[in-house]
Amino acid sequence: MSNRTIVTEDRRGNYYAQRVRECGPQYAGFDLLSAEVTISFLYTHDVLSQILNRLLAEHRLSRSTLNILMLLRHGPAEGMQLHDLGELLLVSRANITGLMDHLEEKGYVKRIVDPEDRRARYARITKKAEALLDQFMPVYYRFLKQLLRDLSEGEKESLIRLFRKTRASLFASAEQYPEETPGDISTLR
Repeated sequence: MSNRTIVTEDRRGNYYAQRVRECGPQYAGFDLLSAEVTISFLYTHDVLSQILNRLLAEHRLSRSTLNILMLLRHGPAEGMQLHDLGELLLVSRANITGLMDHLEEKGYVKRIVDPEDRRARYARITKKAEALLDQFMPVYYRFLKQLLRDLSEGEKESLIRLFRKTRASLFASAEQYPEETPGDISTLR
């Protein structure tokens, strides 16, 4: 990564942090730390996504296709139902049928109809896709290690714990989120 990219990244992060500090207090319910955590989380996700997308594109993969291939490679030997794949994706739950069409065209998956339930469709990974993963995954894992080289083992473990705790808070909050909020903004849509 060039120094220019790092400067641009710092500029964007600094810009949003400053705007939040200056503008946020004018809104009721504003909490500086919650806003900064959210922006930092989204910004970090965006930077990581851009970097990973570049690596994957060099190998003619996307995050969705890699995710599906890894689920199939390390899932049940008989394959996985398309519905289950869609639910387990870590990335966008985009049109699973479209993703499967693409992977099948490349020869990476085979779709199989369940003989006991003709409505159920399974996907199985092919030898071609297994060979691709055997070649790509060591490169991918070395790349991840390089990306996070400035974090100690303890810091990585702390981040994992904090991400889990954050997800738990998000899930719990999403279940409790009121249908209407004071000054309901749904009328503005």
